[in-house]
Amino acid sequence: MTTVGKTTPVEKERTSFAGLRPGDVIADRYRLESIIGEGASGVVFLSRTVEGGAPVALKVIHRELCGDKQIFGRYKREASILRRLDGSHIVAIQDFIEHDGLLIIALDYVDGSSLEATLEEPIGLDEAIEVAVQVATGLETAHLAGVIHRDLKPANIMIEPRGWPRLSRATSAQSAAPCVRILDFGLAKVLHGEHMTTGLTEHDMIFGTPEYMAPEQARGDELDERCDVYAAGIMLYEMATGRVPFSRRTPLATMTAQLTEEAEPPRSVAPGRDIPAALEAVIVRALAKDRAQRFSSAAALREALEAVREKRVVSVRPGAVGPASDEMELGETDLAIRLSQVVPERRAEQSMRAPRPTPTSAHPAEPAPPPEATGTWTIVAVIVALVAVALGILLALR
Repeated sequence: MTTVGKTTPVEKERTSFAGLRPGDVIADRYRLESIIGEGASGVVFLSRTVEGGAPVALKVIHRELCGDKQIFGRYKREASILRRLDGSHIVAIQDFIEHDGLLIIALDYVDGSSLEATLEEPIGLDEAIEVAVQVATGLETAHLAGVIHRDLKPANIMIEPRGWPRLSRATSAQSAAPCVRILDFGLAKVLHGEHMTTGLTEHDMIFGTPEYMAPEQARGDELDERCDVYAAGIMLYEMATGRVPFSRRTPLATMTAQLTEEAEPPRSVAPGRDIPAALEAVIVRALAKDRAQRFSSAAALREALEAVREKRVVSVRPGAVGPASDEMELGETDLAIRLSQVVPERRAEQSMRAPRPTPTSAHPAEPAPPPEATGTWTIVAVIVALVAVALGILLALR
């Protein structure tokens, strides 16, 4: 079993890869300038078009991956589908080239920072939610085209402008929403259509990064869109708490944890971050071991995150159609969430810290007592009153 691991930093002194060097011209169309990134599947060169000088990112796939004809063919087949992906939250693929036995993918050049680099310092919860919403939107585009990413992680998320959000803070400017884009669909799986790909365990390989790998992915099961929902949930957990929920000494140990262990609740991991209970509930559902218990789609995840951001009523119970008034609580986040998603002791803590707000049109009113309960108490009150009158008459006669 081969596991594709995390992206590693580019060595500063490195200037060549697989026999390619700055100044080389690829397919008479692209001139290499410098190495700007490296991952487990290949190296990325900043390049420019020979005609016009437009910047392009050229990803050169590792030669050992290209050496297997079937793997090489699968990259080409899937790349032809990914070329048709068109969305503002996906890094567009421009060209596919065979050069000296290598597969080279030409991508839009993004002058930004990876989420991995951005998370070297903590980001705010509002910023984390914004990034997650845009990631989910990008996944919607891919999933509608029948493509799942299979290797979603911070290294494969680009954020423009470069240096966001610290750049906005340093210039005292308001932190405008960034543009978040998903890249590196080289390990993607096509679910339907003429280019549909085969099982995950082809050639005894498991693709993905253990820290962001869904349990069914670690098992080698057939995958659907919900493996990307899980990975997005892991990234949101990391943005909210500062660490991933599962990270062990070896890839195998990490994958085993993904299969067998439950993630520690985000608010327990980072109590000083004041993570809203509703955001925690969304993360917990995205990380359900059973994919049937997760959000059914990237769109559903996005809608739940938007509700958290806008402090609207949100249901995070799998299969729920709408909020159940007898299970609602207004916590310190001013957001109604299901009681079943809040740890009992946390509910008591919330009730002590935050008084219930006066119901308004923006909040659900307190549920009225059931009619049967009202009738029962009325009867009891009448009986008590009659007994009191009878006792008063008896004492008067004495």
